[in-house]
Amino acid sequence: MLTTTRHSNEPPIRAIRDEGNRIALDLDGGKVARLSTRWLRLACECEICGDTASGKRWLTPADVPAGVRVVSIDVSAPNEVAVIWDDGHVSRYDSGFLANHTGGGWRAARFQPELWSSDLGARLGRFGFDAVVEDDEMLFGSLRALRDHGIAMLTGVPAEAEATMRIAGRYGPIRETSYGKVFDLLSKPDARVAGETARAQIPHTDEPFRYSPPGFIFFHAIKTGAGTGGTSLMVDGFHIVELMRTGTPRLFELLTRYGVTFHREHAGEVFFSAEAHVISLDAAGQVTGIRYNDRCLAPQPASRDDIDELIEALAELTRLICDPQNQFQHQLQPGEVLVFDNQRVMHGRSAFDPTLAIRHLRSCNIDRDGVHSAFRTLARRFAPKEAETVLYQGAIF
Repeated sequence: MLTTTRHSNEPPIRAIRDEGNRIALDLDGGKVARLSTRWLRLACECEICGDTASGKRWLTPADVPAGVRVVSIDVSAPNEVAVIWDDGHVSRYDSGFLANHTGGGWRAARFQPELWSSDLGARLGRFGFDAVVEDDEMLFGSLRALRDHGIAMLTGVPAEAEATMRIAGRYGPIRETSYGKVFDLLSKPDARVAGETARAQIPHTDEPFRYSPPGFIFFHAIKTGAGTGGTSLMVDGFHIVELMRTGTPRLFELLTRYGVTFHREHAGEVFFSAEAHVISLDAAGQVTGIRYNDRCLAPQPASRDDIDELIEALAELTRLICDPQNQFQHQLQPGEVLVFDNQRVMHGRSAFDPTLAIRHLRSCNIDRDGVHSAFRTLARRFAPKEAETVLYQGAIF
């Protein structure tokens, strides 16, 4: 058995032992961990093997045989582990990288969102337009707020359409849909969608009928007619489904495993239909995303034995969404923008009288991977330890 010991007291790796198909690491603090020898060889990112992050990768899993063996290990260089393999190849690894991947411990860096209800007002992140446009660190602060709460507010945003696109473009490429890049929400008698009416809207996620719903939404208030209704109602979907998980676990389970169909059709123009779980979970059982809009529910193809229970699960979800204790209520003012995660935060509004005031919002979408990319890129500069955090990936099933 090959053993190499570091002579300094520098963490995180004190010694490494070759155990055939495993590499044993003595870590700082007395912990012993093991890595797969085959995994270690595949993790090499030298100039010959290539870089997985950039995609310029030349070594494949098929190139690493199950019986790959280590000839020697050197940990004498600060924070570096050098390995010579049985074919003569030399790999060099950062010792912190190896320590973080031992025993699956690196998975512990999964982000835990902060849940909220009607109490959001005191915690809602507010950021000025000029600061976010001009200052990357302020932009990162707003991205961190979106990560934590799924929602943030921007203030002092000019009424021009260009300003909507300018501020949204700081968070990622604007997603063009069948409604365009920027969609004007104005009440009108020949409304094409519910957002163009003056009626109350139950909090919902937008466009669940798409295979990939919008990630983040920008609501830019141009005119609001404050005091005449149209109050925004925001609901943390993650908070809601955790209430279901504890209060009605059977109904929660149904919404995590039963495919629900949503659809939208404008005759002769578009016909969308998607079947997905209302609640998406990751392999660890954590909620990663929500998709739900009562107005887009198609007649469900469930069996007679299942349909009543499924409807009750949707009914319980709706009751929790409509409970004022679970809603953050805010009367948007001109120049304010609500930015929110459309696969976590549900949005709606109270009714208003269109004869008393004009309510005009501009809306646009950013894909969630673009927003998360912006967060990680800026975290490299302003909070390096947060850059590798596993973020919840949305309503992906």
